[in-house]
Amino acid sequence: MSSSSLIVGLLLCDTVHDYLLDSTGGDFDHIFSKCLNQVDDNFIYKAYRTHLGELPSSLDECDVWLINGSPNSVYYDLSWIKNLIGFVQRVHTAKKPLVGICFGHQIIATALGGKVEKNDQGWGVGMAHYPVTQAASWMQPKLDHYNIWVFYQDQVVELPKNAQILSGDDFCPAFMVQYDELTMSIQGHPELIKDFFTKVLNSDEFDHLLDVRAQGLANLEGETSSLILFTWIANFLRQAHATNLRSNNT
Repeated sequence: MSSSSLIVGLLLCDTVHDYLLDSTGGDFDHIFSKCLNQVDDNFIYKAYRTHLGELPSSLDECDVWLINGSPNSVYYDLSWIKNLIGFVQRVHTAKKPLVGICFGHQIIATALGGKVEKNDQGWGVGMAHYPVTQAASWMQPKLDHYNIWVFYQDQVVELPKNAQILSGDDFCPAFMVQYDELTMSIQGHPELIKDFFTKVLNSDEFDHLLDVRAQGLANLEGETSSLILFTWIANFLRQAHATNLRSNNT
């Protein structure tokens, strides 16, 4: 694939708490740029804190877009969430490359006509092991299964028309989804690390969710496949950008 520079628009939906900064080294723009730079050092980043009301003034400010996670639910009656849904719809109509992570996964599905609900089976928290049920061309190097950090209670329960599930299981059937040549998303968190989970679960945020805390702290072992997952994301963004360029030149 081409190694030309691409501007990645990071549509951020949360801020790293101060007590986590020793683990993360910075806010979510720092985390994602660090992770993606491990596999492609020709990305340039622009961050928009959508949860604070920041959105791009133009779809052309960046070449490709990525939406990260949030403690909020996509069905909350919040103006910034509604505005982000509208922006995702404009990105999709304009055929711009887009990737979603966790909340980003859910907001893309919602914006394109799917549905998100709380999982009646409870939380997914800690290290998860998922199969690849349908491999896409950008999923190189190939894996039959992968490990990924998860931290969610909501999940996509209905997909938009023509969306294809690439990975899932009985607990979360639509775990990784490709909507078309330009849009894909994943429920898990390839960007997070064990220390992040340990500190969050031991914080006062989970003092009223002791069963979830216990579940998560008992499920922190295993080696994440994050490097390969970010390679897939970079491959997808490159491939989707090339598709976008071809469509604009015809």
